[in-house]
Amino acid sequence: MPDIRLVATDLDGTLVYDSHCIPERCRAAIAEARARGVHVCLATGRMHHSAEDFARDLGLLGEPVISYNGAMVRVAGTGETLWHERVPTALAQRIVQQAAAEGRLIHYYVDDVMYVTRVSKGALIYEQRTGSRPVPVGDVRRLTDQAPTKILLVDEPEAIGELLRRDQAAYGDEVYVTRSLPEYVEYLSPRATKGAALRVVREHFGLAREQVLACGDMLNDIPLLQEAGVAVAMAHAPEEVRAVADYVTAPGLEGVAEAIEKYVLGPAA
Repeated sequence: MPDIRLVATDLDGTLVYDSHCIPERCRAAIAEARARGVHVCLATGRMHHSAEDFARDLGLLGEPVISYNGAMVRVAGTGETLWHERVPTALAQRIVQQAAAEGRLIHYYVDDVMYVTRVSKGALIYEQRTGSRPVPVGDVRRLTDQAPTKILLVDEPEAIGELLRRDQAAYGDEVYVTRSLPEYVEYLSPRATKGAALRVVREHFGLAREQVLACGDMLNDIPLLQEAGVAVAMAHAPEEVRAVADYVTAPGLEGVAEAIEKYVLGPAA
């Protein structure tokens, strides 16, 4: 049994299903880990306020929360910010100018507010999934003098796949371009990854990498898994994610519980 003192888990598709639901077995495993003095950190692409709702529900107030795919680390319940990386304004302007020219739906995040081109079907689905209210501003280019925490573009999964490949090649190391859900491509500071944020949390607690367990299921979780001593991928994760994992869970909705029971609580869990 490794000496795991910190569990970091993605939300959507990993701990959370149907946008809001957490399996009872996962709740129980997290509670038992916390009772044993293990820190639990939620790591998500969601906005901080949305992630904090889950932290509150799970009894994790006082624990750091990684939000915006690693662009922010903020303590749940206190608002203390441990890390915040924004997209530089010059790069934000380039991204938004091109997206606007292509007629794409743009979500622009500043000060934990989500500004959108218009309240589209995609924006409403995002609100329903995360509880984050879209604020329509028409031409998002008006906001690009403010460095955003994140920019998100919404489209059909096939189009997003093509956009992801194109812009990862186009921006290189200037921008971290990733995919959090099939219909989303996200643009962040190159210093803002879930892995970089997890390192901030780990060092905040004075822990070694070997004392960290991380769980995830999508491409944006790869840096998170690579930063952990024990990396766990959900059974439905793409091959690229499973390839960096030490362990792949059984099919189903209880993968986080399976990982905690295996590596933190022990065989009798």
